[in-house]
Amino acid sequence: MLIGIIVPVILYVMIYLVLDLSGITMGLGTALSEKVQIMLVAVNAILMRQFLVKRNQERTGRGILLITFAMVIAHLIYYYT
Repeated sequence: MLIGIIVPVILYVMIYLVLDLSGITMGLGTALSEKVQIMLVAVNAILMRQFLVKRNQERTGRGILLITFAMVIAHLIYYYT
């Protein structure tokens, strides 16, 4: 389950720092953050498939699935309510 949390957080911080240092975030703010979060859900889905199908580690894949659903629900609540 930690893999499903750690990987998106590290990627989000890396993307945010690169965009912040390059100055791309000017004027985009929330829209850019929303797109990056959706991209991280897709990364989690790819990671989940890797653990469920290729490595046959079902419990780890279920944990990543749980975290992915929690991320999607939190995203929908934060941006669309």
